[in-house]
Amino acid sequence: MKNNKTVYITAGEESGDMLGAGVIRSLKKKQNGLSFKGIGGLKMEEEGLVSVYDSRELGFMGFFELVKHAFVIRRAIRTIFNHIIKDKPSLILMIDFSEFHIKLAKKIKRVLPETRIIKYVSPQIWASRYGRIKDIVKYYDCVCCILPFEKALYKDFPVDSRYVGNPVISGYSLKLSFNDFCNKFGLDTEKNIISVFPGSRIQEIYNHLPVLKKFIELITAERDDIQFVLCKSSSIKGTQVEKTFSDLPVRIIHSDHHWEILNYSSVALCKSGTVTLQSAAAGTPSVVFYRVNPLSFMIAKRIVRTKFISLPNIIAGKYINPELIQNDFCPENLMREVKKLMDHEDIYDLRKKELGHVKNILGDEIPSDRIAETVIEYLEAE
Repeated sequence: MKNNKTVYITAGEESGDMLGAGVIRSLKKKQNGLSFKGIGGLKMEEEGLVSVYDSRELGFMGFFELVKHAFVIRRAIRTIFNHIIKDKPSLILMIDFSEFHIKLAKKIKRVLPETRIIKYVSPQIWASRYGRIKDIVKYYDCVCCILPFEKALYKDFPVDSRYVGNPVISGYSLKLSFNDFCNKFGLDTEKNIISVFPGSRIQEIYNHLPVLKKFIELITAERDDIQFVLCKSSSIKGTQVEKTFSDLPVRIIHSDHHWEILNYSSVALCKSGTVTLQSAAAGTPSVVFYRVNPLSFMIAKRIVRTKFISLPNIIAGKYINPELIQNDFCPENLMREVKKLMDHEDIYDLRKKELGHVKNILGDEIPSDRIAETVIEYLEAE
């Protein structure tokens, strides 16, 4: 017998944990008596998720890294699958983390074909491996898209696809005023802030910090009108970040204040990913960078179909944020792009205007509410 009071929610990394926590909050407001079980991190657990596997163990990326961590993936899938078989929930919400979740969905549908599976965040089939759509429409009952153009990709297939808005836009909020922020973290209100978002995965930190450190050394030797803030993800443990910048004037601030960091920055240096869209929501011009394992990059280069990797650029369909990828990500190129923004008001103002256009395209839907409504709709249809 199916359990329609327990909603299984699975998320594979920090960003998914944040999305999952928002959905649980919305569900608790809209529907009494539900319980939540699955894979999550601290934020989902704080909202009441009974986690059977810690999502922080799944915080890796890239083709080479997925092979390297194959044992962890298998163990996580086996663990959550065994719990699902035992509990027989009516509905499972899978958040992002596409490769992991399609494996899990296949396994579940073979044994429990009537169990409804909702996928929150469409796999980026528009970027690479479009053929995955065959499995997506076969093993997911509903695909909830967070980019406006994605819904149309599924129009010729027998699957419920919906645009639910983008969580970046709906999540925008400030806890501190500019003066309070500067006072709290010892920043000079008269100097421009350049923020650094090196990534939320440990291998991103290894790949990005050396270049970022050298850039900061170079530009601080030239200019005295700037100060640096580095946003440290809660998923990065230890003191490596602090040790790397111990001899430089860099304020390291926890990601709990990432909106303040972005909003009060003149320029943001962003690892390619969600933070690039967050910078658009804040209206802060950015320089986007990315460096991965050379094998992962070689494979990605062969299969990725998009002209851009930065989400604001992809949504706008044109070059807004400069992108420094792999070998192009070097201190000299960072210097060139940052100085272009800092020293040319016309370029800076145009970037801000274009980022505002991207924000308008995304709209003002609240995804956590839309997802919660979708979950309840599917539960009530049982």
